[in-house]
Amino acid sequence: MGDEWVKLYLGGESVAIIDGDRGKNYPKKTEFSRVGHCVFLNTGNVTTTGFDFSELDFVSEARDALLRKGKLCRGDIVLTTRGTVGNSGHYSDRVLHEHMRINSGMVLLRCDSGTIHPSYLYCFLRSELFRVQVRALTSGSAQPQLPVSDLKRIYLVHPDYKRQHTIAEFVAALDDKIELNRQTNETLEAMAQALFKSWFVDFD
Repeated sequence: MGDEWVKLYLGGESVAIIDGDRGKNYPKKTEFSRVGHCVFLNTGNVTTTGFDFSELDFVSEARDALLRKGKLCRGDIVLTTRGTVGNSGHYSDRVLHEHMRINSGMVLLRCDSGTIHPSYLYCFLRSELFRVQVRALTSGSAQPQLPVSDLKRIYLVHPDYKRQHTIAEFVAALDDKIELNRQTNETLEAMAQALFKSWFVDFD
């Protein structure tokens, strides 16, 4: 790859691994609501293609204040480490929710500003290089998991910060185009189904 690319392991100074709060203040199921102050993520909200906010659980402002760890800052990346292992979501400016927390089956990856660009790290987490390493390190058959100690054995390679940003912007543009095509396909499929119903069911 040449001298411009550097190998780096997760969990060091450049990419910190932050666990959630698993203590006595962890919310009970009865405390979740469909509306509220702070999104409390579950594994269904973190997919292979990013966040899915179609169904959310919230905790109150009072419960949020009691929890010490696991609250997202802009730029953080959520990574699932239990059950469905290796899914990720980027807490970018595009996410509208101002208060978000992870549950006990996730960790936060927080980049050191100036070394690793968060968007570049998010690209890496969706790459085959990352998934190969996850498959090799994941343990447990009934409940797959990736402990933090093993997560620290995962490495990425990166160029300088400016080139990371360029790569991330290019990938983001492709993602936007893919999403637009998906929405267009759904619209065309709905139109086709309506026409078939009109012609062959309703005989219009």
